[in-house]
Amino acid sequence: MSYIHGKQQTIMPDEYVELCLPFGTLRTYAATATIHDRGSKNKGLSVVVSGEVKIGNYGLDGSYQITTILRRGDTFGEFTLYASLARTHHAEALTECKVLQIPEPAFRSLTSQHPAIAEFITRSLAIKLHSALERLDDIRRLPTHVQLAKLIYQSYLTSKHVFIPLRQSDYAERLGVTVLTAHKSLTKLYDLKLIEKRYGGVAITQVERLEGFLKESSSLLPL
Repeated sequence: MSYIHGKQQTIMPDEYVELCLPFGTLRTYAATATIHDRGSKNKGLSVVVSGEVKIGNYGLDGSYQITTILRRGDTFGEFTLYASLARTHHAEALTECKVLQIPEPAFRSLTSQHPAIAEFITRSLAIKLHSALERLDDIRRLPTHVQLAKLIYQSYLTSKHVFIPLRQSDYAERLGVTVLTAHKSLTKLYDLKLIEKRYGGVAITQVERLEGFLKESSSLLPL
């Protein structure tokens, strides 16, 4: 479960965000506005300055599957710069947000003048790739309720709050399962007394107990 400890290391510190501002255009997006579509080939780094951005794709049935939600300091678009790849996901404003758009020539100038930014982006990319590989492994090996426990724990590590304000539909979207499956998984975690119901979300009963459950659940399953 190592990937969930690296999340904070992918969030650009405020001082780095300030260094980036002169090199890009700060755009404001209203809630539900499209920032870019899957398949777009425009090269550039995007930095969330305020608000929330949801990253995901539409299924064949038209439903939107959220991959992640980005907030201040989160970046996206790195693959367009380092590998000239098309955008793999649809990016949409979840709330009104401000996103700094840094085109490729300006990004080269930015990293040339501030090598620490280049080092941060490279490290962040490595952590994101590691996270994606572990997530794929989770899908193949771990029961849904264990995947859900990891998602809840990751939310705790990011917010440092034991109350996690997520609904069953949110869990279902994040895990790519039905609401019924998410409900059954939540019930298993309730029965194990790892979490408890709260209005508008769930609360972790004991962080240490949840950590122990995740370590044991991962190690007992075949590699």
